Amino acid sequence: MNTRLVIAQFDEGAEHFDSWSVTRDERMLRGLAEFCGVTPDDELLDVACGTGAFALHSATLARSVTGVDISAGMIAVARKNASDRGLGNARFVHQNVEGLGFEDDTFSMVVSRSAFHHMARHREVFAGMVRCCRPGGTVCIQDIMAYDEEKTDRFFERMEVLIDRSHHRTYTKRDFFELYRDNDTKLEALFESESLLDFHDYVDHVAQTDKSRGEIARLLDEGLADPDIASSFAEKDGRLLWKRRVCTIKGKKTVQPRKPSGEGY
Repeated sequence: MNTRLVIAQFDEGAEHFDSWSVTRDERMLRGLAEFCGVTPDDELLDVACGTGAFALHSATLARSVTGVDISAGMIAVARKNASDRGLGNARFVHQNVEGLGFEDDTFSMVVSRSAFHHMARHREVFAGMVRCCRPGGTVCIQDIMAYDEEKTDRFFERMEVLIDRSHHRTYTKRDFFELYRDNDTKLEALFESESLLDFHDYVDHVAQTDKSRGEIARLLDEGLADPDIASSFAEKDGRLLWKRRVCTIKGKKTVQPRKPSGEGY
């Protein structure tokens, strides 16, 4: 994945992304905040925050919220949104989430929403999330999840890359479990759900060229002609809906036992 191309895409499309129906879905934002258990005592870090939708929602519930994202364009929109809403307890930082520039044990809660599928170095990102979280604090990921059937998964990975060049890989539930297992974070809860995305609305959440639209249309026709692939689509009120599984998972950072003092050394 070309990082410069990804940044350029997000910078150019920040305003459009901010107005996308999925970005601003209050029901989803509220549901994630409830799942994480955001309280008035929390100091929350939103990793790969985009234009700040979840961070700003959480700022109405938490003591403070910090959002971080690789795209300066996204951060600029997030800062404007925070100012427009008068949310003085929300701040936004422009930096690469592969190297989070915060001290260890800074935040009581660290969350990433709908972002891990963009990350080639997802293990480094998650390790950084855990490092920044206080012992006993909450670490939560919400993202799309790979299909169980290999053929279906391969098809939709091709589709995701055609629609959004910043897409890297859709991870499996096992991939998410391993992140928690390998980073001293005890799993607490898992919620699997199915989103029905308006396919053409999803295509348009990223700027498309005539060439990319043609390639997407051809691949869509191929998929709809295959019963195994077509079962992941539905039609309602003249709209083509894409069935996409979502995994929401949280854990607690382990409180490491204090090492005995080195008497006699």
